[in-house]
Amino acid sequence: MVEASGTPPLTRAAAVAAAILAFDGLVAVGEAIEDEWTYVTDLAAAGRAIIGAAAGDGAAPMDATRADAVVAAAAEIGRITDPHRAIDWMSTFPAIVALALAPAATAGA
Repeated sequence: MVEASGTPPLTRAAAVAAAILAFDGLVAVGEAIEDEWTYVTDLAAAGRAIIGAAAGDGAAPMDATRADAVVAAAAEIGRITDPHRAIDWMSTFPAIVALALAPAATAGA
């Protein structure tokens, strides 16, 4: 998640790549419930699409505060070991990443 230099991702593309990597780990935990495999697979595809769509201009620099939010959310889901909790977070994490990557609101708009 954090680049080798110890800093958060510097571009939107790097943040998205790190988020997808973390999300895939979460999906692997959720897949442990065989009866939910189809649901988990569908939720994983939707989550990846949400994260990918949030990338926008991938080469654009990433605001440090927003990059930190992605790093913190990825660290949080990296601690999940319960498959049911992982499935819950599979719908939450992509929304957090999309929010962190959303264009900043302009004052007075």
